[in-house]
Amino acid sequence: MRAVVIGGGGSGRAVERAIAARGWEVVRHSRSTGFDVVRDDVGALLDGVDAVVEAAGRATTSRRVATDFFTRSTRAIGAAAARTGVHHVLLSIHGCERPAVQGYGYFAGKAAQESAAARTGARLTVVRSTQWFEFAAQNAARMRVGPVALVPGMTIAPVALEAVAGVLADVVTGVRTDPRVDVAGPDVTTLWDLTRAVRPAGVLPVPFRIPGSLGAAFRGGSLLPDDTAEVVGPTAAAWLAASERSAVERGADRG
Repeated sequence: MRAVVIGGGGSGRAVERAIAARGWEVVRHSRSTGFDVVRDDVGALLDGVDAVVEAAGRATTSRRVATDFFTRSTRAIGAAAARTGVHHVLLSIHGCERPAVQGYGYFAGKAAQESAAARTGARLTVVRSTQWFEFAAQNAARMRVGPVALVPGMTIAPVALEAVAGVLADVVTGVRTDPRVDVAGPDVTTLWDLTRAVRPAGVLPVPFRIPGSLGAAFRGGSLLPDDTAEVVGPTAAAWLAASERSAVERGADRG
């Protein structure tokens, strides 16, 4: 059995590892490997493939840019999957369609992507997760201004990326068969508290209050899971402890 993962970064690599661990042959394609999903021929990647995972992303807060990228990506992948009979598995965000968060361009783009994917005619499964634990470090890198990193006010139920990747791999390999799977982490916290616990290297975190109704929605719980979400993965404390052990082990290996 064979799968293709389209998407770079941590999510694409995590999904690739999870599928391989289940005994499938898997190949990952992204801009870093020379493949551009909105420019190149997706169909050429799907010969003899059983499933394609769409985990491509574009770091932007612009609604126009996000919607353009995500809908073009999913139309290309979905159309190719429909022609070839390949299972299309889309990684998305739990709650991205909620009216209160449409002012955030990335979420609006993901909501548009889900709608576009449903119209391609491919066999589709959407896996939606809350924010990852890894989001704290990603945000610190993206929101860095000189020596400080701005941390927007958000109340979240973070989940481990590896746990989400495992759910995607279960969908790909047929362990899970529902057309949509929503997952969340076991704890409710804030991005500020998570960032302070993660301690991103080289920056000083500074709290940032997003103005207006969007900021109020983020702080007030619009990113929290509803009762459709399954709790998966470790607690924040367990994930942090495991991350610290891995960092120590990597340091020992380098020594």
